[in-house]
Amino acid sequence: YADKAYPCRLRNCHDAPLALFVRGECDLNAAHIINIVGTRQCTPYGRDVTESIVRDLKTLCPDVVIVSGLAYGIDIAAHRAALRNGIATVGVVAHGQDRLYPQLHRTEANKMVTGGGAVVTEYCRGTRPEARNFLQRNRIIAGMCDATVVVESAAHGGGLVTARLAQDYGREVFAIPGPVNAEYSKGCNNLVRDNK
Repeated sequence: YADKAYPCRLRNCHDAPLALFVRGECDLNAAHIINIVGTRQCTPYGRDVTESIVRDLKTLCPDVVIVSGLAYGIDIAAHRAALRNGIATVGVVAHGQDRLYPQLHRTEANKMVTGGGAVVTEYCRGTRPEARNFLQRNRIIAGMCDATVVVESAAHGGGLVTARLAQDYGREVFAIPGPVNAEYSKGCNNLVRDNK
């Protein structure tokens, strides 16, 4: 917590973890850090929007760092888009560094670490990816960033938890609207409707 490499934005949060375990050399205090989150059941629309946002960020803010949760759906789409565009990307995970969930994303995690990004967790080695850990890790995703972008979310979900935490921390929240009847746009459309 007192280390100069500890994320300064996260340090300002009342529930910041006392320690983080980091694999990689990414500057967690970079000038611009954005998280992109959303549903694990993303649609082609969500993937396309995520790709477009990351590509535009590379042009408009070349030193940006992209953070997400290394999960299925929008999270991995954000990490992959960052890797394709040469942007450092950080995966915040809900288990120890000796495990990776989902295993399917091991290749991306390794590319992130070797490409100037990192994998970050508050959990020590041996910690399994239990459901409660995922909600806990969302506070790190929200707290270490300047802004949260929710691309697709059902009416309830982890992306909305991250958005609420970001609001509680006084950070910017952006929601990408989608078709009014689309299941995985309801959460984002509600954020827009409620002016959140």
